[in-house]
Amino acid sequence: MPRSPVFIVGSPRSGTSALAKALSNSGYQGFNEGNFLPLITIVERHIDRHFALSAKPNPNVFVAQVDPQALKSRIEDIFKEITEALNPGPFWFDKSGNAEMIRAIPILRRLWPDSIYIFAKRRGIENVVSRVKKFPGHNFEYHCADWAKNMAAWREIREELPAGVYLEVDQQDLIRNTEDISMKIAEFLQLTEEQLKKLTNTFRSGRPQETSKGSAMKTYSFDSIGWTESEAATFKKYCASEMDAYGYSEGEEYARAAVDPS
Repeated sequence: MPRSPVFIVGSPRSGTSALAKALSNSGYQGFNEGNFLPLITIVERHIDRHFALSAKPNPNVFVAQVDPQALKSRIEDIFKEITEALNPGPFWFDKSGNAEMIRAIPILRRLWPDSIYIFAKRRGIENVVSRVKKFPGHNFEYHCADWAKNMAAWREIREELPAGVYLEVDQQDLIRNTEDISMKIAEFLQLTEEQLKKLTNTFRSGRPQETSKGSAMKTYSFDSIGWTESEAATFKKYCASEMDAYGYSEGEEYARAAVDPS
């Protein structure tokens, strides 16, 4: 029986949409975009901040009598109730590509003890190139910082996860090693042979979402990408440490070598 629920996380423009489409075609219920559950992290952060400022022990202050953990627990139950009501099928997934969703994983595991996670990743160079084209409303610095934030958040959360509840999928593998990565995903999700075929066919028939034809497969050399001196410095400022942690190169070869990003 397929495992569920499945949470697809990772930086935007890293193959999250391709994974969501493949799961949908394989029999899972889910939306093209989630973006609801990251609110758990945001709400609880504001609760912690408010109580730290306003709930000093005092018998005459109402908020000081409220248990913040009990409050957060009840709010989490509301998120679970709403999520399950909108995903009534036996097998469902959620795709939310941002760091807040990654940071919510410890809470999600409490709410759904059988939940599993697919982390979609992509080298920072190609990710930022794609982001700038797809989301021109944000500046270059934002895209660099946000990619690094997602990658760092995953490395941090990953240390808390037991083996068997997560799988990392690089976007380039979806394109260049389609059959192998499809098999890994199918084994991870415990899919049937028929579902594996549908998964593989989805990856074969359509590239991960492209900003222009062929852009998903294209890799770049850092020295020849055409960024200004300022942009190159900004990229290295925010992204160099995460590029190194994940074993990504700055050349056309994409990855230096396989490493454990911990």
